Amino acid sequence: MPEKFRPSRIGDVAKLAGVSTATVSYVLNNRGNISFETAERVRQAAKTLHYHASAQGRFLVRGQSETIGVVVPESMARAGTLPSPLLSGLIAACQHAGYHLMVLAPEGSQDIGAYLEGIARSHRVDGVVLIYDADLEGAVQILQDERVPCVVYGAEPEACTWYNTDNKRGAVLATEHLVELGHQRIVHLAGPDMCLAAHQRREGYEEVLAAHQIEPWAVLGPMTVQSGYERTYSLLTAPGRPSAIFAVSDAVAMGALQCAGDIGIHVPRQLSVVGFGNEVAGRHASPPLTTVEHDLVQAGERLAAMLISRITGEDVLCERVRPVLRVRESTGVPAVYQTPRTNPQEPVLKAGAAFAVLSTAGRIEADSLRQGIYLYDTRMVSTYQWRIDSAVPAPLAMRVTANSLSARYVFQHSGMTRFVMRTLRLSPQGLEDHWSWRHYGTAEPWTLSLAFDADFTDIFELRGSVRRRAGSKTVSRSATEARYRYEGLDGVARQVVLQSSRPAEDNASGQWEWPIGEEEGAGSITLKAVWDNPVPELNIPSVREETMSFPRFEWAHQPWQNVTDRSCADMEMLATNYGHGVVPMAGIPWFGTFFGRDAIIASYQVLAWAPAWAYHTLSTLAAWQGTQDIAETEEEPGKMVHEIRLGEMARTGEVPFARYYGSVDVTPLFLGLLVDTWRRTGDDGLMARLLPSAERALGWLIQAQDRNRWGLISFSPRSSQGLAVQSWKDSSDSMVFANGDHAAPPLAVAEVQGYVYRAFRAMAEYYRAAGNAPEAKALERRAAKLKKQFDALFWMPDQQYYALAVDGQGRAVDAMTSDPGQCLWSGIVPQAKTQMVADALLSPDLYSGWGIRTLAASQSAYDPYSYHRGSVWPHDTSLVAAGLQAAGATSQALELALSLMRAASRFPWFRLPELFAGESSAQQEPVPYPEACAPQAWASAAPLHLVQTLLGLEIDARQRTIRCLATPPDSLGAFTIETIPLTPGLAFTLSSDGRRVKATDMPPQWTFHAVGRRQEGVKK
Repeated sequence: MPEKFRPSRIGDVAKLAGVSTATVSYVLNNRGNISFETAERVRQAAKTLHYHASAQGRFLVRGQSETIGVVVPESMARAGTLPSPLLSGLIAACQHAGYHLMVLAPEGSQDIGAYLEGIARSHRVDGVVLIYDADLEGAVQILQDERVPCVVYGAEPEACTWYNTDNKRGAVLATEHLVELGHQRIVHLAGPDMCLAAHQRREGYEEVLAAHQIEPWAVLGPMTVQSGYERTYSLLTAPGRPSAIFAVSDAVAMGALQCAGDIGIHVPRQLSVVGFGNEVAGRHASPPLTTVEHDLVQAGERLAAMLISRITGEDVLCERVRPVLRVRESTGVPAVYQTPRTNPQEPVLKAGAAFAVLSTAGRIEADSLRQGIYLYDTRMVSTYQWRIDSAVPAPLAMRVTANSLSARYVFQHSGMTRFVMRTLRLSPQGLEDHWSWRHYGTAEPWTLSLAFDADFTDIFELRGSVRRRAGSKTVSRSATEARYRYEGLDGVARQVVLQSSRPAEDNASGQWEWPIGEEEGAGSITLKAVWDNPVPELNIPSVREETMSFPRFEWAHQPWQNVTDRSCADMEMLATNYGHGVVPMAGIPWFGTFFGRDAIIASYQVLAWAPAWAYHTLSTLAAWQGTQDIAETEEEPGKMVHEIRLGEMARTGEVPFARYYGSVDVTPLFLGLLVDTWRRTGDDGLMARLLPSAERALGWLIQAQDRNRWGLISFSPRSSQGLAVQSWKDSSDSMVFANGDHAAPPLAVAEVQGYVYRAFRAMAEYYRAAGNAPEAKALERRAAKLKKQFDALFWMPDQQYYALAVDGQGRAVDAMTSDPGQCLWSGIVPQAKTQMVADALLSPDLYSGWGIRTLAASQSAYDPYSYHRGSVWPHDTSLVAAGLQAAGATSQALELALSLMRAASRFPWFRLPELFAGESSAQQEPVPYPEACAPQAWASAAPLHLVQTLLGLEIDARQRTIRCLATPPDSLGAFTIETIPLTPGLAFTLSSDGRRVKATDMPPQWTFHAVGRRQEGVKK
């Protein structure tokens, strides 16, 4: 080797420093008693010559390799889950101390004891960091026997130095965070119990739940992303899914986040997720992951420093580090129920109280949490999967009516055409599914098959409630009949029987199968299912139910024809008798029962066209009016019912909604509708019959007002299982301040004060007409005082608008919302401020172009795809439009009404959903909320209410007057509305040629007033 390329040797350093080679060795290996000056001269010479002592030389001199090993468990190495930040910390600390790091990972086939003994006896490492795992349980003893210094990470063995995160404490922090947010259904995606860290985290989780008397729910599995995904998929696609997940590691949590995104579960609105580890991937996830942070880089540095101290003979204390919780956007307050998504494209059928939600192919898929046939809050049929030759063909044509579906299929092959016709008809007691076919040309054999099941799942379990017990189900099958029976915990026996008109074979999948031979050129099969779900609480007459009909609407403008036809058809479809006359079922599928608030508002929305709805709604509410004080159901004497439920979970008390009174606004709305109906029909008999109920309701209202120190009507839940928010925006996260903070009950909400004001004014009107002036004056004084208090407490001068609510400390909940628009409708807004309120409502902040947003786009909590924080609710917008018109802002009322009618014309089936996204109309078409009911009563009734607003129609039977705008909006075009009812046996027709409105067929002594549009009010 040429001299200039020869590396420096120890002799070269000795010569330059003027010392012996032994002295150089002592200095560079920190040994011997060498003077400071000599040592510095040696070090400087070594630096000048770029001399480095060889590892072999150091080992020979010191007996050390200056290398430490980190033993990685075989399971961790195989899964690739060794935390890289831990290795980074180990490497950095080793470099700082002049040590090397060697990763020691035994293969699966190797004996761990022999492997570690070989490492120890080879002297390749001076000490070992042992990442603990059940596979390495005996490793500590082996290393101690071989006198190899060791520091353990992830366990706390006796007689050994260890460094560990307080895993149990971290799990306590994560679980307490979820409980404090309000979660009750918290599942723990746990690691294997053989892993000590995973076991400790599970202990912390269970300890917190035990303290809060919440049942633990742990699902074990590997600590990998794939395992997190798979376990989460099983949980989220089954009834009773969790509202929150605490994952044993960030990797498992990332799998949960990916799964939720893939199947359309919103995090955190529908599911909160917490991890453990604070990995980089979690910080950059969408949304960023809330996690328990233990600093792995610091852990690696400490492990290396502790081990090197042990190697050099220093005393080392064990360390347990307390983690911290890093709260990010993957956690939030839980939804009341984790409602599965709906699909507005899917056909809905209804007959009596039974309704069906089918797939777009006319099936009920086994893995769907929404499809099925329901009766009284129970899913009677859960699977109805038919196939033709093992396929699900798309129909050439499909027609859907209120209670039937018909489809046509054509199959062609080698000159043969098979034409298949199917008609499914739903009745209150069952269904009939008729299949017929005909071949043209040479027939070929084919097969029709059906998979069928009845699971009798309660609606609340489908929506997310966890059941710990269930009743017993039995199934018996033959070639022509399958019988499903369920003995519920409520003592009710529910049953479904399926029958076939021709014998079937059971195929390999346990389905019925009908092979159709080539000789059968034409034929048919009829399937019939009958069900029974006894409801002792209901006393429904056996006579034929009253048919609910509407006037006949004829529009020259086809979109308006489509929308009003759908509105009338859906209201007629939702008509259901709960024992006191036909009322609107609230919504399909999740609210397929009677809701007081929904029924009142829907009845008000169609009052001009069909007063019979109001009659039955008022009678039903009066029958279920509160008579006693029960905290669990929020019942109070005189208070009107919010909701009734008739399923197993309600009847056994698993949910408090069998007859639930937890709403603050149904009672004043009842009083307002009662007087509106009396005025609309002139029926003194109605008032005489329902006056006792009205006065009990009025008594409750006055007492509730007097309990509030500001004279407002507020709510404060009394039941831990009921609704936390008891106004119409009843989701748990709807009551927010402008900065996004959540307001807590007791809360007095703006529109509720308007409902109460309207109720006082309405009852005062009746009392005055009935000659009871003292009672009328007392209520008028109450109304005037409430109006003054409302203006004083809710008005926000800086925003020139009213607050959402006032809390228990008298603070204004200062979010900008749609609620003051309903205050215009009730008349509680002073005339001097109606223009400012209307200006705000029609501003781009609240008006999306399709309707009014529930929360303004400028607010911190705004989310156009949320339930109540930026979405558009058709009934809300229809009431706001009516309020604008009542306040004199006629042009703005018409603009708003027309925009919602345009939105309706763009939805499938021309059907307005319960709510839709609050995105601007300038950006996209209207998008339904993922879990929206459709049809839904007050959304179905909204177009008919909008037509009334667009026409300015008012009917007062007491005065025998009809008022209407003389000039309709140009967008309506020509129209005719026939047989608008007045009083029993009397009706009239309203029509327009597109320029002027006229009334015909007017009965004697009735007067029609065509009025001009009011020009005062808001200008845009």
